[in-house]
Amino acid sequence: MRWLSIQMTVIMLVCLHPGFSTAAAKENSEAHNWVEYSTHVETVDAGSHEYTYWKNLIQRTRTCDISHKLKSVVYYCDTHDHTDVEIFHEETVHSEKHE
Repeated sequence: MRWLSIQMTVIMLVCLHPGFSTAAAKENSEAHNWVEYSTHVETVDAGSHEYTYWKNLIQRTRTCDISHKLKSVVYYCDTHDHTDVEIFHEETVHSEKHE
């Protein structure tokens, strides 16, 4: 039984190796034709932090909420029927103006 599992493992490794795959050889022979398919901008909450400031000689504390504005761009290759995604960090937004 153990010998059978070893043989099956070897066969799977050989079949999954990219050098033995005909699809991988075909894919490498043709260039991708990437076209921008869609874009999406989303704001993601990144937590908060507290900061202190002085007002009328009294030290005060406030909470600042942080969020990140992310832009995702989806590309499509009609030659290979593949998709690819790039995500860009547009900006970090603080809810309070502080230094």
